[in-house]
Amino acid sequence: MRQVVYFCAISVALTIKCLQAQDLYRDNASDPVSMKSHVSGDVESYIFHNEAQFFSFRPGYYYGLRNERHLLGMSLPIVHNIFKGDYAGFENTTGVGDLRIAYRFVPYLKKNQIGIERVTLVLDVTVPTGEYRLGRGAGAWLYKPGVVFTYRPGPSLAFYPEVRFQFSGSNVNSEAGIDGSPDPDDPEKDNSLQNLSFALPMVAQLEDWDGWFGVHILYTRSLVEKTDFIFLRTDFGKMIGERTAASLRITKFIAGQPRLNVVVQANFSFFLL
Repeated sequence: MRQVVYFCAISVALTIKCLQAQDLYRDNASDPVSMKSHVSGDVESYIFHNEAQFFSFRPGYYYGLRNERHLLGMSLPIVHNIFKGDYAGFENTTGVGDLRIAYRFVPYLKKNQIGIERVTLVLDVTVPTGEYRLGRGAGAWLYKPGVVFTYRPGPSLAFYPEVRFQFSGSNVNSEAGIDGSPDPDDPEKDNSLQNLSFALPMVAQLEDWDGWFGVHILYTRSLVEKTDFIFLRTDFGKMIGERTAASLRITKFIAGQPRLNVVVQANFSFFLL
């Protein structure tokens, strides 16, 4: 009888631990500035208004310290371009894109709090490893510092308002309105890049489905081109294992200079112990 009681107690404890871990990883998978160590793979499709397209596969590795105060990561895409026009035989090519390095620091953290839970300082650096003339990169170093707030009005709902400023070290060939993406209309370098962006992601946890749904409103002001861009992104994500998550992100151009039309991204993340 005692052995049966021990077995039942251990089974209940393991079940609770498994469910807690699943909830923990779902929260981190849906967090746009997660501080947990993980490996990721992004499959991305960019469609422009001139019918030019490029696709990429972007593997990444992110290492977070156990106190959840620092995280350092990087990702390097393999890009395939399809241009509508005469590019001297380079209309359909494949190669390495721009390397991205990310650093996050959390100066304020108070877990399980209704209200402001965390303040995250972020810095993204893009290294010009991709050939900009073939649409694989911006052709210059890009820097994107900013701050992201985590605000929870309830246990199943979170907002991540952020402010970022992106600028380049020299002239670039880049989309002004979407994170330094190359401009397929003009493969040459033009001006420097200076973008001020505001975003308001909202993420709702869907516990019965073991997933989440997000709406992401992004406004960018190109200070060089003096042009405004507005995008709307929707996220659908689900845990497909105890520590593995998959999500689909669709970003649609809403207003501004009509260059980029739609971005579709599929993400797979595996969280490390």
